[in-house]
Amino acid sequence: ILDMQDVHSLRIGRQQIVKEIDQREANENNRNNNNIKMTAQLIDEVMKFDPSTHEWAEDLPQVKKAHSTLLRELASIHRSDLVLVCSSSEMKLIKQHSWNVAPWKLIPASFFQKRVEQETTSSYDERCDFVSIGGFKHPPNVDSVRLLRRIWPRIRCRLPNARLHVYGAYPTNEILSMHDEELGFYVHGHVEDIKEALQRRRVLLAPLRFGAGIKGKIIDSWGYGLPVVTTPVGAEGMTIASDDDWGGCVVSNEDEFVEAAVNLYSTKELWEYRQKKGVELLNSLFNKEQNLQLIDEALSDAMINLWQRRKKDMTGQLLWHQSNRSTEYFSKWIELKELK
Repeated sequence: ILDMQDVHSLRIGRQQIVKEIDQREANENNRNNNNIKMTAQLIDEVMKFDPSTHEWAEDLPQVKKAHSTLLRELASIHRSDLVLVCSSSEMKLIKQHSWNVAPWKLIPASFFQKRVEQETTSSYDERCDFVSIGGFKHPPNVDSVRLLRRIWPRIRCRLPNARLHVYGAYPTNEILSMHDEELGFYVHGHVEDIKEALQRRRVLLAPLRFGAGIKGKIIDSWGYGLPVVTTPVGAEGMTIASDDDWGGCVVSNEDEFVEAAVNLYSTKELWEYRQKKGVELLNSLFNKEQNLQLIDEALSDAMINLWQRRKKDMTGQLLWHQSNRSTEYFSKWIELKELK
């Protein structure tokens, strides 16, 4: 059984796409490459990226890493009897014809959350301020806070009493240096109790430019009745219908992000509607009993029909055959070496 968590080659490749766009923009405008931007074109390129078909301009180390990761992931998938996939969008990616993965191997397995009753969460009037959360050993979170630090003054200008609280383990010196109480930008670092960080805040800000999988920060936010402003990258795999039925706002550029953050924070009716939608999505998509039952049924079927499944999985047989033979000859080499 393979637990994917997310498609790593997708995340690594998307990060390289963003890096290349940032570098190109910096060269064209003679600006510092650290002055990152979020545009609709950038988000569109990130969302269209496919690690198996994208043609890179240069054979850079990060490009090689994305490609080698894809090959390892595909080999692992084909060797496995069951593959747990956390996101509906990544399920669609893996199911595409060119990956040649047997669909009966793939099982949706995202998050397993207890049901949340909306009346148990804090109300609009009981909350204040914005929040950002995410560990800083994860590159998408570092990138997100860098972007937030640059666009936060635009939000603060329209909401002069609002503050932004940034939480996350292992903050770098760069992240810590962003702390500015006069600007209302508070970098707290590690938080012991995530409930403490989220239940008193009004809106989560997550301007993610790259990443993959289901975003735990959004799951946690909805669980504490906190609507979210994010990008299509952040909302990926977390929708049922349209963005109008989402637990917050999904935007693709900086102007839209600022506008959405201000409106969601300051409009009580809109906030209450988005909070309700977030709780509904959490209970619908990530219900513990429902999602565990799917896995339990898949496991039972795989165990009962294991021989038949493996027999018709020719790609898996081929990879296991080669793996077993290589192990056999490696063991013989060790044996001969010991005899010497």
